[in-house]
Amino acid sequence: MTPTQLSQSAPVLALAKIQLERQLPDGDFCRTVKFDMSGSSWGKIKKGTFSGNASRALNSVKKSLAGASAEGTIEAAEGTIIFDHILDAVSSVEIARRACDEHRLVIICGTYGSGKSTTARHLIRAFGGQLIHAKPSWTRSYLECLTEIAKGLGLTSVFRSAGSAERAILAELAHAPRLIVIDEANHFNASGLNFLKTILNETKAAIVLCTLPNHLNLIAAVHREESRQLVRRAVAIIHIGAVTSVEVSAIRDHLYSEIPKSISLAPVVSFSNRFHRMDTVNRILREIDPDEPECVQAAIARVEKMIRLTA
Repeated sequence: MTPTQLSQSAPVLALAKIQLERQLPDGDFCRTVKFDMSGSSWGKIKKGTFSGNASRALNSVKKSLAGASAEGTIEAAEGTIIFDHILDAVSSVEIARRACDEHRLVIICGTYGSGKSTTARHLIRAFGGQLIHAKPSWTRSYLECLTEIAKGLGLTSVFRSAGSAERAILAELAHAPRLIVIDEANHFNASGLNFLKTILNETKAAIVLCTLPNHLNLIAAVHREESRQLVRRAVAIIHIGAVTSVEVSAIRDHLYSEIPKSISLAPVVSFSNRFHRMDTVNRILREIDPDEPECVQAAIARVEKMIRLTA
């Protein structure tokens, strides 16, 4: 099969049509439909310039097309809409909690407003454990980091040294292993990253770290060896993709049922992927007045004004 024949094949054309409907760039679209090649490769496949294995590429396209075409109803639980990345996080934590070795780490990456904190709270509801918010002070003070983790675990002692805090935390987790979910995980320094590794090595606790993609890259660059050793213990790195029309419709159906289904929400998808994703979806849907002419565009305009005023 030539590159041109690949680009004009029925599966490629069908997947490209879905991408056009969702108004997503190649990279975000590939993550959303779980395409197992890069966004740049998908772009070349569509253009007819792909120089790799055409049969493998076609199989990847067919697999993603089947998944994208089979998308059904998205369910809600306890006020949280269960998107794919939440399902992925739940299944990954289940694997981590059952692990008999140190591979009990899950990393969740997403841009501002993409749903990391919502996912973190859902994991705590599903599995119990502690949700801890990292602080900027952790970057400067290892003892501050340990003190806050200890406090999050319910320990009330005042620690005079990092060593005493380490011993108390490890003893607590050895006695009562649990899930620890840490949001804003970019605030760890090298010592903090090493201590997370120690928790995984010496206890049965599972850890979830939530962070921004660029912050994860920065940690890997600044603390290269510590980051490499920690990430080696991960069972999954979950990247929260761009907002899709299916997700926006699910939010409307579960949380804003007063908005008629006849109203097209395609502009909401496009705008939200430019600004803060899921957070912006909710802001726009809250602003929509179904009785107002051009209600979606008017709501987007109001939210865009607020975003630009606070930027």
